[in-house]
Amino acid sequence: MTLFAKGANHALGFLSTNAGYDVLGLDWCIDPVEARNVVGESVALQGNMDPNVLYGGRDAIEAAVKRMSEGFRGKRGGWIANLGHGITPGVDPEDLRWFFECVYKYSSL
Repeated sequence: MTLFAKGANHALGFLSTNAGYDVLGLDWCIDPVEARNVVGESVALQGNMDPNVLYGGRDAIEAAVKRMSEGFRGKRGGWIANLGHGITPGVDPEDLRWFFECVYKYSSL
């Protein structure tokens, strides 16, 4: 089970040990390295790219995915690539496709 408690980054440590979830979703307001340090290996993390980057063009998307992937890479406890919140209706499907391609590229390095 996954919990996405938007804006609750201050409570990640408590949630990781007391909420009973397998995965904690992260919004884009916390660095993945910081989040992993707070929760340890007790839960997997999901996230955490700012969804507004999907409006910034392919270069911005690729840079953000690369940065996100590097923040999680090599850390124990598991990670699920995702946005730090939902996709808004105006996102170009081709830009979303590019996001997925970049996730594949940078999360498999």
